[in-house]
Amino acid sequence: MGHVERDASKVGCRFFLFVLAVASVVPAPARAAMDDCLLGFSGVPAANTNGGMLPCTDCDPTCDTDGVTTANGSCTFNLKLCANPSSATCTGPGTALKTVKAKGKCQGASALKFTPTGDSESCQSASLVVRTKKKGTKPGKCKLTASTSSTARPKKTDRDVLIMTCMPRAAGEACPTTTTTTTSTTTLRTVTTTTSPCGANPTPCAPIVIGTPIAANDTYVINGAAGDKICTTNAMSNRFGPCTTDADCGGTMGACLQLPWVTADGQIMPFPTGVSTKFTVNTVGNFPCCEHAVCVPCGNANAACAGIPGCALPGNPNGCIPRATQGCCDQPGFIVPTFFVNILGGLCSRVDQISCGVGVVNTSNPQTGDNEVTKMADTTDPGPDCQYGTADDPAPKSCTPAGEGNDYNGKIVSTIGDGHADADGIHYRLTTPELSTTWSDDPAQSPPGTCADGAKYDDGELLVSQLVLQAQPTTAGATGSFVDMSGDNCKRAGAGFISGTNAATDGPITVGPAPGGPLRPQSYDGTMGAVSAAVSEVFSGPNSPIRDIGFVAINPQQPIVIAPQTACTCTPTAGCPE
Repeated sequence: MGHVERDASKVGCRFFLFVLAVASVVPAPARAAMDDCLLGFSGVPAANTNGGMLPCTDCDPTCDTDGVTTANGSCTFNLKLCANPSSATCTGPGTALKTVKAKGKCQGASALKFTPTGDSESCQSASLVVRTKKKGTKPGKCKLTASTSSTARPKKTDRDVLIMTCMPRAAGEACPTTTTTTTSTTTLRTVTTTTSPCGANPTPCAPIVIGTPIAANDTYVINGAAGDKICTTNAMSNRFGPCTTDADCGGTMGACLQLPWVTADGQIMPFPTGVSTKFTVNTVGNFPCCEHAVCVPCGNANAACAGIPGCALPGNPNGCIPRATQGCCDQPGFIVPTFFVNILGGLCSRVDQISCGVGVVNTSNPQTGDNEVTKMADTTDPGPDCQYGTADDPAPKSCTPAGEGNDYNGKIVSTIGDGHADADGIHYRLTTPELSTTWSDDPAQSPPGTCADGAKYDDGELLVSQLVLQAQPTTAGATGSFVDMSGDNCKRAGAGFISGTNAATDGPITVGPAPGGPLRPQSYDGTMGAVSAAVSEVFSGPNSPIRDIGFVAINPQQPIVIAPQTACTCTPTAGCPE
């Protein structure tokens, strides 16, 4: 059900990357000594090695291992719990650990408890049975908590929570059989697809807007909204969980914040609620998959960037990056109001769409889509072919901000899906190229403490940051991490997701759906809007003092509404790092 994309267009960051160059001005708060490399799950999707949501539908042979070919009201998860796990993100010598504890209200959970052997990798396997509820009509869940700590000081701890869900199979629905996989490879892109039951099925898909069947060229708009309070990326505990005060986030100052917000380098930036995204349906999907290909319109991508006239001068005397003179969309589908950033005495920030966008909206009921986004980044330059270990690889630089961190080169690998269907509801995953510009506006235009509506970056004003990046907001789940893919022991040369020595600096950072996270799809009846997230990495190079960083953005939306029909086609251009 999942596929892997190695994409490489240096395109824009969705909603939020105005923060990337300025985030380092506020020191990150102290955090307890946590270490995600003490403990990990094996035999699960990569996004779940340190916990998260793990769904399975009764008698799905890819996840339910009881061998029964008819629905029997339960799912058997084969798990392996490993101390000092060896992985791309956990290398080097291990740590002597105390007994690994495992607790959960499902059959077999206690069997995962074991005593590690020395400081090398050791594992314990078990089969855990999760039963459906209400005589097989409602999902059943088991919350498995695994924890351990080091025997030596300074003390390190690791606590992973995996929530396994057994989804009931619809009455009369046959259990799936094994699938076949085909792989095609080009220089810059690898795509793996799995056969599916989707075809020319006459059964209609659930509509995006109630009462309006989906048709090609139909256009819709997603408007932003204010959301709940949740703990931010740098919270000492309860990361991405609901909160009322900072005490619910382990006491981290300012960590309990109302959505929408974005963090970069662990620093927190509120985001405006007036963001909107218009999209046009290019291809209508068929039942039961109901995955509809959509396009985010742009108009003329080579029009003058009206919002940043200070970059239009010959030779870019103000330090604008070259992409800022190549043009912006004159009819953008993605719109962000100019907004105030309360840093360095007050700044203005804007986001301009620079090319058309692509994505999918899935309305299957029950949901069959698989739209988790996992991004892994390596700061080492792979050369023009975006592949490590080939003849065009440049000589490696020092693994420092002044070395590998001092350029825009690197590699980011995106994986779409985790092999399991998303939660029921209308899901979307969109990618739109944008240019983010943050500057100090003339006080005559924007009085101190404000950013005037429609403010522009003009000649003579101080440019703080400018970035061209890409994010993939999704309603299903998002994970990001820095990983050494080149084998040179250099994965990051910069501040990462959280500055300092925090164990989460390299990730993985995962924002998932309830109950462990804030994400959710839109309800089928259109009464409740979605909450989406993007988690990714960026090589900000000499344009930013904090170099390689990770960002997290979480954005609530109003229910999707119909918009005037807008023609839109889009063919993304591959590049590198993404």
